[in-house]
Amino acid sequence: MSIIEKRLIQAEIFYQNIEPELAMSILNKVIPDSLAIESEIAEALTLKGITVYLAPYLSEDQQNYSTLIYFQKALKYDPHNMYILFNILNSFSCIDMMQENTQKNKGTFISAYDVLKNDLYDTLNKELKNDLHRFSSKYNEFREEGF
Repeated sequence: MSIIEKRLIQAEIFYQNIEPELAMSILNKVIPDSLAIESEIAEALTLKGITVYLAPYLSEDQQNYSTLIYFQKALKYDPHNMYILFNILNSFSCIDMMQENTQKNKGTFISAYDVLKNDLYDTLNKELKNDLHRFSSKYNEFREEGF
């Protein structure tokens, strides 16, 4: 197991133990590490988004507590990662939706839904397919709005 993998596991443990500051400290070391591969950077950014959801005061942008920012960055490193894509969808069904950045990025929701529905659907288990179906009305609503 690489040092980066160990750090990611450690950060996740801190997150699960509701110690977001410690998780964020580790994640902030992983992302710029030259030894980290793209999928590890994506995982670290995803964990940062989840950590900011738990502790909005840890957001790098104190004017915008949107977790979507981190998931969008993660997606650049791993564009077909179903967990990142589902985190993007979930960003539009929680308090994050009240953030201006999230409201302006409804196209991101549509793109994530399209990838899950058109490219990854056959790889989803029944539970994830049901989760995706839950977002279909919001998908249709955003499409009708012209995003």
